[in-house]
This record gives sequence, C-alpha cells and structure tokens, in this order.
Amino acid sequence: MATLRESLRITAMNTISILGCGWLGLPLGKHLVNKGYRIKGSTTHASKLSIIRMSGIQPFLVSLEPEFKGEGHFLDSDVLVLNLPPINISTEKNFYRQQLLAIRTSIQKSSISKVIFISSTSVYPNIDQLVHENDASYEALSRSGISLLAMEDIIRDSVTYETTIVRFGGLYGPERHPGNFLTGKHNLPGKENPVNMTHLEDGIGSIDSIIEHNIWGQTFNVCSPNHPSRINFYTQAALDIGKEPPTFSDEIQPYKIVSSEKFASLSGYQFMY
Repeated sequence: MATLRESLRITAMNTISILGCGWLGLPLGKHLVNKGYRIKGSTTHASKLSIIRMSGIQPFLVSLEPEFKGEGHFLDSDVLVLNLPPINISTEKNFYRQQLLAIRTSIQKSSISKVIFISSTSVYPNIDQLVHENDASYEALSRSGISLLAMEDIIRDSVTYETTIVRFGGLYGPERHPGNFLTGKHNLPGKENPVNMTHLEDGIGSIDSIIEHNIWGQTFNVCSPNHPSRINFYTQAALDIGKEPPTFSDEIQPYKIVSSEKFASLSGYQFMY
C-alpha cells in the first residue's frame, strides 16, 4: 500500500503502461504496483496474460507487425515505458523503424504525456576512455538496419509527449546470471577491460526514480559506477554458481568506461550493485 505522501505524489502520474512485460518489464510493473501506481502491461503472447494479471498488473495483448495493434485502452495512461526487444529480420531492414514510427503515431493519439525509452550503452564506441551521454555514435550499434541512436531520435521527435532515454549497461540479475555469460570460453581478449553492468534491481530503481522525480526530456546512462576488469568479474561470477570460468589471453581489445554521473547527479539515485 502506498503511504499518504506517495499517494499525493502519484496523483500527477497515476497510470503507467509498460510495453513489454518480460524480464525487465514484469518485475518493474510489480515494483510500481507496490508503490501504488496503476499499471498496464503488454505481452505478445496470450499465454502470459494470466501471469501479468496475477502480478497485479492489468494485462493487454499488443503487437507491432509493424503497425500497432492493441486491446482496449492500453495507451490510456500518463506514462509509457517503451521496452522493445531486439529483432532479427534479415529480409526487412526497415521493420524496426516502421515499428517505432507506428508506436510513435499511436502515442501521439493517446493520453500519454511522458515516455521512458529503454536503450543501451552500446551506442558508445570503444574509445579507451570514459564516455558520457554526448559521446554516442550512430555507427556504434544497429538493430535490423537501424542504429540505436536513430531509434532514440524517432521516439524523441514529438511535441505531444516528453521522452527520457535510459541507456542501460549490460543488464544482469535473476535468470541472467553473468556467471553464464562467458563460462567455458577460452583465450578471450581484453582481460583488463572494465565491465559496464547494471543489475536488474538498479534498472528498476532508476526508472522508478525518473518517474518519482519527474525527470523528463533527458538522456541518461544507467550503469554501475564500479567497473571491475573482465577477468575478475567473469571469473568470480562463474565461480559463484559453480561454472567453469573463462580464460583470457593477453590480446588487447578496445574498451569504454560508461559514466552514470549525470543520472546520479540529477536523480540522487544510489546504486545498490
């Protein structure tokens, strides 16, 4: 149950829709329900509707094919958390762009006034130094022929709602234990390279903080401020779950260190992991 203070705060942004109730979206929805928000959650699989409902979230069957097709009033909310999974459609390089344009059009016709778009720190090239939000490159990563930065621009380009972009470092947590990521692999390069990781709980906490503090129109890196070396991080992670640790060569590989200083400064958020 929300406290009186939380109830007064939530009045401004009462209903939140989460497009994509998967590994991140479902626990995020549960967390926000417990804080007193009304949550709507989408899935593309009818079999998952009951799981979403049992979490206290109003479930909706939604698809982007690439046009937006949704049940009922999924977008009749104040805030939308947009968490599109990566796709791999070799025959339609513009499919992802078409999806994004379709969801943007649907948002513009809805009551949504704020959008949180989940992106990735993969937008930064490996330049062997600390990277900040303005260091992103259109060449760094693409999904089905469209760069992540172009995806951000499509969603951000609207006068009917405000967008905050959240660029997560490598997400890990329950069912995504980093001890499984490189187990059994050998002669990997870049053993001393720093890792840029974000635990699921910090991912949820950061989104909650953006909503709670009404931080809109921003682009943030959300990544642990601690950056152990690849060899130390992945060796310990594998040993923690009884898996074979990876081995590393002396081959040098380019790296980056992702800074979350801007996010921590504006939100006051303190990372748990």
